[in-house]
Amino acid sequence: MTDSSKTDSGARREIRIVSDRKIEVVARNELGLVVALITSEGVVDALTASCEIAHGDAAYVTGPDSWVRVPVRAISDTGGAYLYANWDGSQRNNLNDLAAVRVRTALTPPPVEEKVTLRERATALWERLLQRSGLSIDNGWA
Repeated sequence: MTDSSKTDSGARREIRIVSDRKIEVVARNELGLVVALITSEGVVDALTASCEIAHGDAAYVTGPDSWVRVPVRAISDTGGAYLYANWDGSQRNNLNDLAAVRVRTALTPPPVEEKVTLRERATALWERLLQRSGLSIDNGWA
């Protein structure tokens, strides 16, 4: 949402109106990294939230209770951007103090192989070897 107004010099400037989204719970993966934010408006992916904060499209706030609210910042690092909030004045990231939900990354099961006998494997191996050498079973080598 934007609102435009004129300055004293007559130039137009855009004022972006952004509402605060309160983070209630964070979702973490197996490594303990924040992967999603659960707000009063719904679930937001942490990467999306980080981009929204960096571009000024959204403002996220959090705190230890309903009275204390601090802004969540997106901090760039060599491993990528991460979200940071501090309400107690320490150096720690207080997002780690919020209630957390563990999420598991869905692993795709390995493909189910047909049961192959040792004889069938040996035959397939010999066929590949013969094909690479230019010979075939049809030439009487089998």
